Amino acid sequence: MSRHAQENLASVLLLAFFAGVIVLCQDFGPRARMIPLPLAVFGIVLTLIQLVWHNFGSPAALQMEMISVRAPDIPVADAPSAPVKKPSWQREATAYGMVGVLLALTFATGVMPAAFLFTAGYFMLTRYCSWQYSLLYAAVLTGSLYLLFVVALQMQPYHGLLAPLFP
Repeated sequence: MSRHAQENLASVLLLAFFAGVIVLCQDFGPRARMIPLPLAVFGIVLTLIQLVWHNFGSPAALQMEMISVRAPDIPVADAPSAPVKKPSWQREATAYGMVGVLLALTFATGVMPAAFLFTAGYFMLTRYCSWQYSLLYAAVLTGSLYLLFVVALQMQPYHGLLAPLFP
């Protein structure tokens, strides 16, 4: 199968998926449709644009060099040594551990405190920014989550297992 046919097949499958989402959304209530229905319509529009661009655009515009990297002109003797990286299983274990910490914090303290603690802790431990900016970013994130979900969408957040300890 040619690459052109493969891309058309993938686009048709995406159209079928988005159409299926629209059909399934018809059984949802008005508030439950607020996210999947507009996303499915937007996905259909973008997929149709891609199909038209791919099938009716000029073939020269569709051809691109995927890898065109010019090697630097550094003599081999002067080339810097590459830093030692952790094996991929250690990086994956770290990522799973971070997800586990976020889930445990959410389960114990609730959504809003977990978002604040996790964000601030992540920025501080990775030294991405100073502790003042870490706390500021965490506060802005938590405030925007509160405004979006509690105020705008009127959803009651999960308060966690430790909620009875803090009246």
